[in-house]
This record gives sequence, structure tokens and C-alpha cells, in this order.
Amino acid sequence: MKKLSLLLAIFSVILFSCQKNEKAESKFTVDPNPVIQNAIQNKKYVMVIFESETCQYCEKLNKKVLSNPDVKQALLKNNIEVAIVNVYGNRKVIDPEGKKEMTESSLAGLYNVTGFPTISIFDPNKNYQLLYQIPGYIPKEMFISLADYIGSGCYQKVKFNEFADKKSC
Repeated sequence: MKKLSLLLAIFSVILFSCQKNEKAESKFTVDPNPVIQNAIQNKKYVMVIFESETCQYCEKLNKKVLSNPDVKQALLKNNIEVAIVNVYGNRKVIDPEGKKEMTESSLAGLYNVTGFPTISIFDPNKNYQLLYQIPGYIPKEMFISLADYIGSGCYQKVKFNEFADKKSC
């Protein structure tokens, strides 16, 4: 009986760790480079979201915000492309601002990303200069307001807090 309990415990640990690894690997399945390149070619805003595999708030941002149909619609309406970058990753990506190819981890270092998620927005009207960098999780309503703020061009006239209060510039 003890041997059976031990075998079941070992099997459970192996099964759990396989599922955990599968989940971590699947988080970064979309290559950010084509998203960034497409945005630059089509003069769209680039929103690079820096994440890590173990970040709970990154997971929450993906499940509760980025997958939401209203958020997807706001991003589409406001001409914003989203690329998710693994801060510890080795895939090659284009730096929207400098237009040079580097690894994901080098890009995170270039923009001094120290917390996750970090949302970096690049402006096509200013040759993809970094417009905003927002550390931390943003709830759905605020994320939609941010997309509207960027897409409407109000960022050139008023601060985000003022826009979020009035929903206009």
C-alpha cells in the first residue's frame, strides 16, 4: 500500500510539472517581430508588453484584458498593434524606436524594464519614439481608455488622467 501511495505521489508530481511547463511554453507562442514589423510598415502605434513566464499580473492582463472583445475592438479602432515580449527571451525582435534587431531580453534592457508587465507605446507620428511606458497591470476599462487616448491623438493635448476623467480632450 505504501508503494502504491508513493507511486501515485510521484506520478502526480510529474504530471503537474509537465502541465506547468506546457503552460509556460505556450505563453509566448506568437512571435512579436512580425507584429512590430507590420505596425511599422503600416504606420500603426506599437504597444510592446514586456512579460515574464511566472508573472501573475501578466497572466491576468492576458486573460482579463487583452482577450476581451471590447479591448480588441478598441485596439483595432485606434490603430494599435500589440506585441508581447518575453523579458528573458532570446527571439529576435525589432526595436521600434531604433529599428535594430536584438533579442527580447536586450530590448527589455534597452527600455529599462524592471517590473512586469510593462506596457511601452511607440508613436508612428514621431518615427516610433517611445511615447509612454506604464509599469504594472491595467484593468480593462483603463486599458480601453488608454487605447482611445492614444488613437485619438489626445496625448498631444492633455494628460491621460484628465482624458480618463472626461473621455475627451
